[in-house]
Amino acid sequence: MASESQRGTLTMLTEKFFWLEMGRRLKRVHKDRRARKQVFRLLFPLLILLLLIAYLAFLIGSGAWLFLPIVVPVLWFRATQAKRDAEPMHIAPAPDLPAELRPETLAALRKHFAELGLVYAVLLDRSGSEQFLKEQALPESMEITSRRVHINLLKHHALWERMAAADRDAIMLPDGHWTAEMVNRITTGIEPLRLLRWLVRLDFRLPQVGQHLYGDRSIAHELVMDPGLLLNGSALADIDLIRIARDDAALFRARCVAEAVCRGYAGVQDENTMRWAEQVSRNLRGKQSEDLVLGDKLVSESDRSQLEWAGLLATVRSGFLDEVIGILENGRVPAPPVSTIFARNEAASAAGPAA
Repeated sequence: MASESQRGTLTMLTEKFFWLEMGRRLKRVHKDRRARKQVFRLLFPLLILLLLIAYLAFLIGSGAWLFLPIVVPVLWFRATQAKRDAEPMHIAPAPDLPAELRPETLAALRKHFAELGLVYAVLLDRSGSEQFLKEQALPESMEITSRRVHINLLKHHALWERMAAADRDAIMLPDGHWTAEMVNRITTGIEPLRLLRWLVRLDFRLPQVGQHLYGDRSIAHELVMDPGLLLNGSALADIDLIRIARDDAALFRARCVAEAVCRGYAGVQDENTMRWAEQVSRNLRGKQSEDLVLGDKLVSESDRSQLEWAGLLATVRSGFLDEVIGILENGRVPAPPVSTIFARNEAASAAGPAA
């Protein structure tokens, strides 16, 4: 666990988002005490790294490093011995882990999430190609990938026949035949893919909804080019960590809904909902250290498009993570097909009139 945490810290320091978030926090540090705490928390790993470098430089300069080959093994031996003495003696064999915690079960669940991530990656990569064909403007950090490459990739990993029909049909359409509505709809899949990358520990940091409103398709293209990044790992986020992320997203959703209702964007007629929304908005309006933040502005200061987009992302994130928690608590891989939210929404829409 320690090595994973260390690797996550080093990875975080090399990510573009880490420094973008730092910039947004610094803009608010003079008026938001939360931003001051968050800046310190974000910079703490970097501070520790700089102190270690300075300490090593001191040891080398003073010549004390010559004693390290003797001192380090002694300290390690004493720490190991103390830990061993503190551990209780186990006479009876340890009981089997519950089924949901067994390594083979976790491996199967991780494989499911990784495969689902690959399906999302292919759809998003295709949406980038389709956007280019329509606008002749290549999205940043993207390359054109043909429909045939996507199909071959999914077949190679035995996913083509196990995908939902709606997802497969979208990929089978000839290049250039996606509608603008399809491109825009599939682009919202950046959020589920971002969550899946975090879930399988490809990414160690999941930013709050308000701190990373606009993702890009490069996170998908990277996986199309190297699916092993998703499929070859073994780590899976702890369920308690997922619950925290789910609850945080639900809080963002509630705050955005309250603001939208109070401004008259949502068209809600229910009196109780209106009173709740007005009270929430009034109590938080302009409070720099209390209201939630979208980018570098408070929710109460954001414009309509930003507010509605944040509300959509928070809804997608909270709902998606709620499903993930249900799967992990159940301890079973969902039955085929491997289906994205797009395919499920399409199936629900098709079934609606019949019902």
